[in-house]
Amino acid sequence: MPMSITLNSATRSNRDWKTQFQFTDGDPDSPTYGQLLDFTGAFIAIAVVDQECCQRILATTDNGLISIISTGVIELDVPYSQMNLCAGSYRMGGYYQLNGDTVDLFEGDLTIQQGIPKP
Repeated sequence: MPMSITLNSATRSNRDWKTQFQFTDGDPDSPTYGQLLDFTGAFIAIAVVDQECCQRILATTDNGLISIISTGVIELDVPYSQMNLCAGSYRMGGYYQLNGDTVDLFEGDLTIQQGIPKP
């Protein structure tokens, strides 16, 4: 059973985007229902796409933009150099792969507010 949630967030362009997410097992038929997910050894990805579905940001555990902080907690850390998005609305979503399974984590909207470029 997918553990998909809807997430709506906002941040500024031309700034680092750093945020943490906490996930629990949402499958009522699972013996670990309600417990924090153990992401040990998981591949995790979060993508941001524009209105034409062109990928603008891809953060993964492989490229270092996502870190597993502790059981159930991951941190997304997109640097200023990749946050040069135009102000507007974007779609985002995340998933993880572990033990041969691919599981959705969330999907939603990301609102980008125009930030002042660094000098």
